[in-house]
Amino acid sequence: MPIRANRVIARTAAIAIAIGGAALFGAAGHASADIPPGTYTSTTLAGGVVLLQRDAHVDGNQLVLIGRYPIHPTPTGGYVDLFPGHRVILNSDGHGGYTGPAYFGGTVIGSISLLPHR
Repeated sequence: MPIRANRVIARTAAIAIAIGGAALFGAAGHASADIPPGTYTSTTLAGGVVLLQRDAHVDGNQLVLIGRYPIHPTPTGGYVDLFPGHRVILNSDGHGGYTGPAYFGGTVIGSISLLPHR
């Protein structure tokens, strides 16, 4: 029974990351969090495995994907709450991109990157 429970937990976490990634990475534009407007390649990872990779856009102070998600400014970039309990952090990589952890319920469940289209 414990092995089955672990598989269910892992599957649930992967689904949550995929949904959050889809919500986060569909599109994004100009952000007051110093995240410039434009098109990015968004990648969501969990356990070193790519769960979702797609074009994203920053528009205004929002990351636009399945819905529109406000980007909250931080000194290093920003963060986005995709749905209750699921937050992604976007820290500048110093080269125009943003990377950071993805949290669910306060626990790191993966990571995200936004790399600008050149």
